[in-house]
Amino acid sequence: MNIIDVISPLILVGLVGFISTKSQWLSKVQIETLTKFAFNLCIPAFLFQKLVNTDLANLDIKIYAAFYLPVLFIYLIAGLTNYYFHQNHQKDTAASAIFALAASYSNNVIVGIPVVMMVLGEQALAIVFLIVSLHSAMLFGLCSALTSKAASFNWQSFIKQTFYNPLIIAILSGFIFNLLSIKLPYFIDESLSLIGRPAISLALFILGASLTFYRIKDEIKFICFATTLKLLLLPLMVYLSTQYVFNFEQMTVTTLVILSACPTGVNAYLIAKQQTQHQQTVAGTVVASTITSIITIPFWLWFLS
Repeated sequence: MNIIDVISPLILVGLVGFISTKSQWLSKVQIETLTKFAFNLCIPAFLFQKLVNTDLANLDIKIYAAFYLPVLFIYLIAGLTNYYFHQNHQKDTAASAIFALAASYSNNVIVGIPVVMMVLGEQALAIVFLIVSLHSAMLFGLCSALTSKAASFNWQSFIKQTFYNPLIIAILSGFIFNLLSIKLPYFIDESLSLIGRPAISLALFILGASLTFYRIKDEIKFICFATTLKLLLLPLMVYLSTQYVFNFEQMTVTTLVILSACPTGVNAYLIAKQQTQHQQTVAGTVVASTITSIITIPFWLWFLS
């Protein structure tokens, strides 16, 4: 199977979603309802069922360092760039933290999992789940800490916001079941499998549909800078880390590079909206990186082949 065969179905599903909303066949309210179903039920069921049945015994914990050290470096570079050079947000820690999130937070569930499964199959899911388990919690937690004043930082509220999330609940529960070797009864396992089966196609459809609601107007320079960091520099650093520092096998290298090469996740915009910081820049980065990843992800797959 060549790269075009791998990527084209993912693009087409997203394109159908985009056309469905652009033509107003589906309204924003309908997409929001579909999104609620997908992210509160369908995708959590998929993640939990797959994670419970995934072999995690032979995973190397150094995978975390190989992936997240480059992620934190990119976060730092983006944050400092905004802090010192943004015309309207100089010396603004909160805005810098949000911009850094846009340059480092990957859309691993909607884009990463489908690409990894099509390229490497379900054998790579254990590595994906290991990365996804910490991804949102770490980056959103870092943003929350930087955007809140130390005196007013509410740990109880932060923990509730971070972990009262169906995706995180599903992943953590799946890890616990897996580590305790708890097997699901057949009828529950099959039921979750049926609920989760459309998860990937739904996620891609929603991603394409959501692009019609975002616009790239101003902030072009910083949007392009964040997109370049996200799609080119971060995957390059993860490749160097996995290939030459930790000397992982090819499947692990490919999986981690694919995850790092994913476009900026839509949840980064939700954080920006919640914090009322850099909303337009983050929304623009989501759009620009998603569209550009149609070219850059095949490039990385070719580079790794």
